[in-house]
Amino acid sequence: MDAAKFFSETYAEARMRFIDAARAAGAVSQAYENPCGKGPDGGPLVLDTAWFGPEDASSVLLNTCGTHGAEGYPGSAAQLAWMTNCGPMDLPPDTAVLLVHAVNPYGFAWGLRGTENNVDLNRNFLDHSLPHPENELYEEIHGFLCPKSLDEASIQKMLAAGARFVERHGQWALEDAMSRGQYTHPDGYHYGGLAPEWSNLTMRKIVATGLAHASRIGFVDWHSGPAGDGELIHLCFSDPDSAQFARAAHWWGADALDPKTVNSKWGSKRPTRRGIMFWGLEQQLRSHAQFAGAVIEFRSAQLKATPAKAIRASLLERWLRFEGGFDAPDAPQYLAEIREDYAPHRKSWQINVIRNALECYRTTLAGLGEWNRESLRAAD
Repeated sequence: MDAAKFFSETYAEARMRFIDAARAAGAVSQAYENPCGKGPDGGPLVLDTAWFGPEDASSVLLNTCGTHGAEGYPGSAAQLAWMTNCGPMDLPPDTAVLLVHAVNPYGFAWGLRGTENNVDLNRNFLDHSLPHPENELYEEIHGFLCPKSLDEASIQKMLAAGARFVERHGQWALEDAMSRGQYTHPDGYHYGGLAPEWSNLTMRKIVATGLAHASRIGFVDWHSGPAGDGELIHLCFSDPDSAQFARAAHWWGADALDPKTVNSKWGSKRPTRRGIMFWGLEQQLRSHAQFAGAVIEFRSAQLKATPAKAIRASLLERWLRFEGGFDAPDAPQYLAEIREDYAPHRKSWQINVIRNALECYRTTLAGLGEWNRESLRAAD
């Protein structure tokens, strides 16, 4: 298989290919245009869906990509490969698939992880009528992690301040404070927002209308970023003692979900998370459906030799948004660097992404079919 043929160079290309493949495979499709902006080419920003299988299926695989916009390329390629490799023709009985392309179309189009409001969607799915979670140490790191310039002197100043912070609190505290999510600095890292984003509201609408009849939901949210070459990292956010976690472990293997395995593939201990889409949708569906799944990462970045390089993609995105602008002379180079972290052009990576994605679709759908049969036996 020529894996490269499934990968697109722009959001607009990826969207058109998704729409064409869905139509050719007989999907029922819908489009949701984001009214809050346009793409860099002036084109619309659209979240697209494609439904395969019985409209009243009891079990549905909900598969999303582009939650962190710039990470959308491998997920889009995976969806395209599944649609064009007989996936829709090989569904278990009473099972459907709902593909959601570009949950965050703004970030996908512009090459950024965050939304049009610099919001990390996987920190935004919580009850915004309640007090937002605190991140006590973020205030201390925000200033030195947000330099006005990316020249060498500014970077060295940032690194020195970071080293002093680590001396006081430890390396883990720095990683956790930066990435767990914060709700106080709209121009900062992993900002969770103070209200539901358009993408959040749209996903909830899709789930409310499209999955109201389903009683069993499998969930795969494609992401990328950790260092590697297309291997999968399964991040199951269900309670480890729950039936949902056991179900996911049955599909993908207990070792794949084991924290030791995840941390070794991640490269460090996983930071705390708040407001992720997994939890938001699980809570929304809880009244009528069982829910099992994971956020699944395609390992993609090259290993980083220094702390400055380890956070460079996040640093570049923030600088483009709030300091230099997208018309800065260095903007094309910076966007290319971000892209290479989340969707590199390495042939080996593309091959592994498609191979591993198709195997994941196969095992997940087989698991949903088995779940159906168990439910039928229990009802007899």
